[in-house]
Amino acid sequence: MPGDSKASALAQAYRAAGPYLSLGIEFAAAVLLCLFAGHWMDGKLDTSPWLLLVGAFLGAVAGFYNFFRSVIRLQEREQSERKKNAE
Repeated sequence: MPGDSKASALAQAYRAAGPYLSLGIEFAAAVLLCLFAGHWMDGKLDTSPWLLLVGAFLGAVAGFYNFFRSVIRLQEREQSERKKNAE
């Protein structure tokens, strides 16, 4: 059926793009988690806004680290699949 090949191609495209779609959410979650932790600690220790800023910075560093590590891992997986399919 003609519709089945379109649906199959769309499903294959979603499978290929899926791992990349979550990267932005993971980055934002790391930044927000550390930001809120810094804000909470500022309230407990009365150091406003320093721990909030430190939390935002650490969250951004952690988010970028996770982002680049995930992209490299996904690229390596794609390269190994290409080599496997070429053989």
